[in-house]
Amino acid sequence: MRWRLTRTALAGLALLAWTTAAAGQSAAARWPGPRTSDGQPDIQGHWEAGPGANNAGHSLEEGCCDAEHNRMQNRAAENIGLRRQIIVEPKNGRIPFQPWAAATRREHLVNLDAPTELQHIEPEDRCSLQGVPRSNLRGPMQILQTPGQVVILYEWVHAFRVIPVDGRPHAPKGSALWQGDARGRWEGNTLVVETTNFRHDPAGYNKQPWIDSHGTFYTDALRVVERWRVVDAGRIDYEATIDDPKVFTQPWTIAYEIVRLRQQAYEFLEEACWEGVSVRRRLDAGRQAVTAGKTRVHSHNEQ
Repeated sequence: MRWRLTRTALAGLALLAWTTAAAGQSAAARWPGPRTSDGQPDIQGHWEAGPGANNAGHSLEEGCCDAEHNRMQNRAAENIGLRRQIIVEPKNGRIPFQPWAAATRREHLVNLDAPTELQHIEPEDRCSLQGVPRSNLRGPMQILQTPGQVVILYEWVHAFRVIPVDGRPHAPKGSALWQGDARGRWEGNTLVVETTNFRHDPAGYNKQPWIDSHGTFYTDALRVVERWRVVDAGRIDYEATIDDPKVFTQPWTIAYEIVRLRQQAYEFLEEACWEGVSVRRRLDAGRQAVTAGKTRVHSHNEQ
């Protein structure tokens, strides 16, 4: 009898554990939040990447930055690195570059530390559009919804994305856009967005968006699939899988929370950044470093 009771108890505990896990996984699917007039889950409002994604836009592998960098930008001294691993696949948290691509990225990082030409400077610092998925890591965003589409406005350089969710096909191949050509669909309370047709620079891979500030580039084969899983009125679990078989050895995935801004009546402020912003001092410093033979790979690991 004792064995029967023990076995029954263990079975009950296993069932309870499975039920609890399943409940957590399906919480978003059962979220009974408001809907738009055409039946979309209503996620309108102002959002931003959660604290766990701090610094990821600079480097998805290392975060940002070092003490001197923080001092110059009036950042908190302790705001260094990543709060948690953002790259969830592969498990080691590293971007799976092919050998040639790793060498090209290393060249970008050397040029980034001592730029001598305009294209050596990171596209973000030239006030270019950020592309996908990086735009979602660069400050506040506002989500708007109208019948058949989701619109995302970004505070940074007044960027925007229009994501049709009405089943229309992608634009013809060759319609290269800095933010890519997005098409979405709702799977329950998850907005799935596939983006292709990204602008790319086949000569140096630097007259185009980078996936982060650390020279992570792509080719015309890039395909990004985002999953915006609505958990509740104040949280979205975000995931993006990046696939470019010309650059990476496998698709890789980032994941983090996006949270609703708490400020009441939040309004965007103007980001005074424009294409052609002066970078002369950085170029002068870079040329001096190259002349003096003081070049290195840009990194924060030495801190």
